[in-house]
Amino acid sequence: MFDYSLIEWGILLLAGIVIGFSKTGIQGSTIFVVVLMALTFGGIVSSGMMLLLLMVGDVFAVKHYGHEISIKDILHLLPPAVIGVLLGVWYGQYVNDQQFKMTMGVIVLLCIVLLVYKEIKKAPIKISNHKWLTTLVGVVSGFSSMVGNAAGPIFAIYILSKQIGKRKMISSTAWFFLLLNMFKLPFHVFVWQSIEWKHLLLA
Repeated sequence: MFDYSLIEWGILLLAGIVIGFSKTGIQGSTIFVVVLMALTFGGIVSSGMMLLLLMVGDVFAVKHYGHEISIKDILHLLPPAVIGVLLGVWYGQYVNDQQFKMTMGVIVLLCIVLLVYKEIKKAPIKISNHKWLTTLVGVVSGFSSMVGNAAGPIFAIYILSKQIGKRKMISSTAWFFLLLNMFKLPFHVFVWQSIEWKHLLLA
């Protein structure tokens, strides 16, 4: 069932470790794993495999950090994020795997730019409370999450701008992605068919 080479096993194990690491609040640490997985297993298939690993991490993160949560900030972002996911589902049906991987590459580059900008700026990034801006961040987060499982840095910029405590930030991030990933799962299974039973056992 698991006819993977040693290199492929190494990448899978690395992905599991890095995803676990990222769930402690280290945003952006999964970026290079997204690229490795896509290059190794293909764009759409790797996004399904990554989703299952991320959901395992989400459960542990919510169990450990999930008691302090900024419900208001999550509820503001979830509806537009759902729209972004649906756009991602539609997009994934009409592009080939090469185009899908190129889109993942663009999302990864966007995330790297955001991470570098955050480090250079040092001071907390302020995002205005305009509804259109929250909607845009939500839609981009949902689309990036569906296509590349790489919405972490985008959401991090948003939640850091809210000036909340570290544990509440980690908890809110964990809950947001657990809920979003649960919403994404049926589309991966029934629409994209990027998840098989062996992927579930592997995760």
